[in-house]
Amino acid sequence: FDDITNLQSAQRKAAWADVARRIAHEIKNPLTPIQLSAERLKRKYMGGLSADDQQVFGQCVDTIIRHVGNIGHMVNEFSAFARLPEPNFENALLVSILRDSVMFYKEAHPELTFLGLESFDVIADQILLCDEQQLRQVLTNIIQNAIDSIEERQKTDPSVLPAIGIWVQKDDENISVSVCDNGLGFPQRPDLDSLTEPYVTFKEKGTGLGLAIVKKIMEDHDGRIIFGYENQLELIPTWRKLEGATVTLTFPLKDR
Repeated sequence: FDDITNLQSAQRKAAWADVARRIAHEIKNPLTPIQLSAERLKRKYMGGLSADDQQVFGQCVDTIIRHVGNIGHMVNEFSAFARLPEPNFENALLVSILRDSVMFYKEAHPELTFLGLESFDVIADQILLCDEQQLRQVLTNIIQNAIDSIEERQKTDPSVLPAIGIWVQKDDENISVSVCDNGLGFPQRPDLDSLTEPYVTFKEKGTGLGLAIVKKIMEDHDGRIIFGYENQLELIPTWRKLEGATVTLTFPLKDR
C-alpha cells in the first residue's frame, strides 16, 4: 500500500508540475510590457493632471504595478515548482545556514522577536551533506509563512507582539529544526499533511506551492516535514509555547 501511495503521489506531482510549467509560460510574457506601460503612463501624464486627478491616477497605476508584481511572484513559484533542480550535495555547516536565515529576517523585520537561538549551540560543529541553497529556500519559506500568519493575526489583534522561535534538537539519529510562531495557527482540518499537496493553500495570496516545494526538498534530503509538537519540544529548557503554528524539519544523521 505504501508503494502504491508513493506512486500516486509522484504521479500527482508530475501532473501538477506540467500544469505549473504551462501556466508560468503563458502568464510570464505579458507581465513586463504591462508593468512598463503603466510606469510610462504615470511618467507621461501625471504632471498634466489636477491634484485630485493625480491622486486617483497615481493610485490606479500603482495598483496595476503592485498586482503585476504579485502575479510575477506567483509565476516564479510556478516555475520553481515545475523546474526544481536535482540537489547538489556538498558538506555544509548547518548552523551557518540557520544563522544566516535568521539574520536576514532580523534586518528585514526589526519588529520581530526571535527566540531559541541559543539552542543552535547543539549543532555548532555539525556538518550536513546537503544542497545548501535548497535548505536556505526551505527555511525562507517556513519563516515567511510564520511572518504572514502573524501579520494576519495582527489585523484583528493589534496587541500581538510578533515572535518566532527556532529550536534545534539533536539525538543519535536526527537533527530537528522547529519553527514556532504566535500567528493564527494551523487551519482546522484533520489532515495537516495535505498542506504539502500542490495548490492547497489557506492564504489570501498564496499559490499552494511553497510547502509542496519544501516537502520535495526535504524528501530529496531523506528528511521530513512535521506539523505540530510531535518532536517533544517541551524537553528543551529554553522552549516557550507560542500559540501559533509549529513546523519541524528533521534531517537524518547518516551518510547518503
